[in-house]
Amino acid sequence: MARAQQAESASQQRLRQVMQQARDGGAAAPVPAERLKLRADLLAEGEAALARVDTTAALSAFERAAVILHAADTEMGLVRTYMQSGEYRRALSFGAHTAGAHLDAIGGTALYAWLLHAGGQEGIARQLLAQARDRAPGQPLAAQVEEALRASPPRPLGAMLQPPARLAPYSRPLDLPAHARVVASATLVGNGAAALVPAAALSPGRRYWVRNGLGLVSAATAAPAARAHWLALLKLADPLPRYPVMRSAADAFPGSIAFAVEFAGQPDAAPAWPLLKSGFTGAALDNAGTRALGVEMAPGGLRGGPVFDANGLLTGIALSARPADLLVPVSRLQQAFGADLFAAAPARGARQGVDAVYEAALGPTLQLLRA
Repeated sequence: MARAQQAESASQQRLRQVMQQARDGGAAAPVPAERLKLRADLLAEGEAALARVDTTAALSAFERAAVILHAADTEMGLVRTYMQSGEYRRALSFGAHTAGAHLDAIGGTALYAWLLHAGGQEGIARQLLAQARDRAPGQPLAAQVEEALRASPPRPLGAMLQPPARLAPYSRPLDLPAHARVVASATLVGNGAAALVPAAALSPGRRYWVRNGLGLVSAATAAPAARAHWLALLKLADPLPRYPVMRSAADAFPGSIAFAVEFAGQPDAAPAWPLLKSGFTGAALDNAGTRALGVEMAPGGLRGGPVFDANGLLTGIALSARPADLLVPVSRLQQAFGADLFAAAPARGARQGVDAVYEAALGPTLQLLRA
């Protein structure tokens, strides 16, 4: 071969070694004390890097720690680094290994279950937690996560926000007023330089920021006279990275598969991972194309997030309304705010799994913060 194959990452290499040891029935040799000290330093270094949203440095530190010892805390750090980087499917895959290979470490199961729940696989998440409770009935973290997932809305609190099994992303440093709150979900548009938000969440004289599921944040200001269909356009002071979300070429028809993504309601300004719900697009409500959302969202959720079809293409934005939530279709958004805000879809798309849809939604699904 003209070029050598790309070297395995440390985490991939260590995982392969561990699996080989399991097949051989062997046990890892004792780790010297100085190596354990180095491992502890690397874990602290990785967590500090992750807290400042430096995923490159975090990944390097956690991978080096993984080479020293096959342990759940290291792997949970890697899982959260993948999530902070937007690699949901990789996080889910490695999280499954962590939960299965370290049954004595309830944090691995808790983290994996929360990721499943966030990505729309609530049934599997509940089953995992029930099994963990039966296996180790005295573990408070499993009970706390079960209780949190039953809440309306579900959100991690207390010990669930402590590493290594932190059930939320970190955020870029942000000098927010103490009274700042998350008041709605929003959708990133315009090559990352703008956001569409529920107009009802805006008030004169207030300050606004948006933050995505990867902890990236920007101050935002309302564009003059840019309101239509119960939505308003905000301009971002610091454009967020553009994510490959493409609009559907046609509006969703009643009964078609729909994936709606939004943030849970909360009384503060903490970062969080968005929640995905799946269902079927509702009936048309008027001649202009507005439809009932059709997807049963979690009680206490904050509307304003994007809605995708089975191919992972943007079909519109979900809004709260009575008696049923609305889907404002992408055709009306283009007419009102300009076609250049949305990337054109390919001529023919392939159906996407729910995990791929959620991964693609982490960047363009936003929290709207108000102070």
